[in-house]
Amino acid sequence: MDSENLIRNLSIVREYFSHNMRTSTAMVVATVSIFKFGLSDDTDNMTDMIIESSYFLDVYDKGMEVLFNFVLGKPIKNEQEKFDPVKITGKVIEDLRCSIQEQNIKVSCIFDEMSPVKTNSYIAKTLLELILCEEIRKCNSELSIHSRDNVLTMKKLNQTDIPEIYQIFNKILAEVQIDFSYTADSVSLRFKA
Repeated sequence: MDSENLIRNLSIVREYFSHNMRTSTAMVVATVSIFKFGLSDDTDNMTDMIIESSYFLDVYDKGMEVLFNFVLGKPIKNEQEKFDPVKITGKVIEDLRCSIQEQNIKVSCIFDEMSPVKTNSYIAKTLLELILCEEIRKCNSELSIHSRDNVLTMKKLNQTDIPEIYQIFNKILAEVQIDFSYTADSVSLRFKA
């Protein structure tokens, strides 16, 4: 990779994670402050917000490792094992239920039979979590997720900007035999059996 592309890709990765980690950290700090000073009686909701923000921070932390190592040409953890995208998707949706409720998003899932695939499960799981987090955070009304014939598709009712980071996700996923395509209103991952 030439130095101009390296600098550009490092800038995209830094900007993406810097923004998202600052947002999640600010949410934890603000919620803890409200909790500490007794400014709200809704401790269950505040606890859920802290847990969810912590989840985002964990996802972004793993994502930073994968993306910076990829851009810098360093080895990435290689866990060749069966990977179940439907199971991961269901878990992420459950873990982000507060964001989904707070944003008043209607999420519908239809999972046809989808066989687990053998791939670098660390990369596949990390990037799928990042993509789901991104799509849920950007959604403003409805998000449908379905699987069929080893393809997982997410479709939003309204179009949103395509994150620049998706270009880098595409390159990484291609290396682990996952085709990643996206438009302003949909994302698709084809897992090669």
